Amino acid sequence: MAVLACSGAFAAHAVYAEDAAVAAPTDEQLAASVKQALDAEPELKPLDLKVSSKKGEVTIEGVMTDDQQMFKAGQAAEKVPGVKFVINKMEQKG
Repeated sequence: MAVLACSGAFAAHAVYAEDAAVAAPTDEQLAASVKQALDAEPELKPLDLKVSSKKGEVTIEGVMTDDQQMFKAGQAAEKVPGVKFVINKMEQKG
């Protein structure tokens, strides 16, 4: 189950863990996995997004060229195992 909240150029995704028995990755591992997921998306790879993580809460920062990139980044990040919440701080260029 995922929840999406959006206000201007800020979006947050909440992902509720379905299996608490799975070992949680470290913050560094989770940030690296999310960055890899973002880079796997052709329209996101050239954006040079920065990813950080703290206790399963992932923050994405960078500059986007359109709103769809912000939503795509949030969707890609929330699919990564271990992500509990995504804070999308991408800013629109222009």
